[in-house]
Amino acid sequence: MRILGISRGIDYSPNLVGDDAAIFTAVIDELRHLGHEVITIREEEMRKQDYSSFDRVMTMARNRATLTDMMETMLTEYKDEELKKFFNPLRGSLACMSKTEVAMEMVTAGTPQPQFRVGFKRELMPKSDKMKDDFTLPFWMKNGQGPSTMPIDTIYCETEQDIEEALNTFSDLCIDFWLVQEHKVGDLIKFYGVEGTNFFHWQYASKGHSKFGHEKINGKEKGYAFDPNKVHRLAEKLAKKMQVPIYGGDAVIDEKGKIWFIDFNDFPSFSSCRDQAARAIAERVILG
Repeated sequence: MRILGISRGIDYSPNLVGDDAAIFTAVIDELRHLGHEVITIREEEMRKQDYSSFDRVMTMARNRATLTDMMETMLTEYKDEELKKFFNPLRGSLACMSKTEVAMEMVTAGTPQPQFRVGFKRELMPKSDKMKDDFTLPFWMKNGQGPSTMPIDTIYCETEQDIEEALNTFSDLCIDFWLVQEHKVGDLIKFYGVEGTNFFHWQYASKGHSKFGHEKINGKEKGYAFDPNKVHRLAEKLAKKMQVPIYGGDAVIDEKGKIWFIDFNDFPSFSSCRDQAARAIAERVILG
């Protein structure tokens, strides 16, 4: 099988350049070890690449404009069959770039998540005193227009002043579309999986590398009892729904053991479980 691997641009690997490169290399090595011919390119080279000679395309790319243009071009010139070569599928990668779209996908998949609202521009920001029927401060404001590449793409708000500062920050960055998500108190876990395989891994957020340090808000885990198999089942269902077979995410376990998904991402770095993940990813890419 002839396979193309596309590495992630460094702009989309905040504080994780080495980890993202390591999982990419590990999967490429695994595919070659299994006897497949593998060619690699950088994300910046995607637009000019001819994909017709490849049986599979394993991509970690996250440039929204590039992926959108490629998907439209392939649908127009090559039809949908060409898109089926990609892992993760371009549709899924694009969906994961929008926190608002992820939240809506969770609704349709029946994934338990904190209450949320979607906003567009400053004048539609729901003040906390008008949100008492749903949820109140504290909550999170998240950039709804693209992948998180800076700490200020996700802002924790405890006061009205925090809201105003978050709105000013988003305005300065030309972010007009955002998600307001209720804050849940509990143990924060990170999970990683490859849909369609037996691979699934979870750990407390305190045990791994922090991208931006937001995990400290929830503090040290208390060890609340919960069912990891349920997390796996929920994640697999969402991954299939969103067309994101290579996935990772975050969830909060409250004191009653209830699971709340708060984020879901395409092709994470798998830094704490790289070797097992690389084998599972290679298997999934080959299976198609």
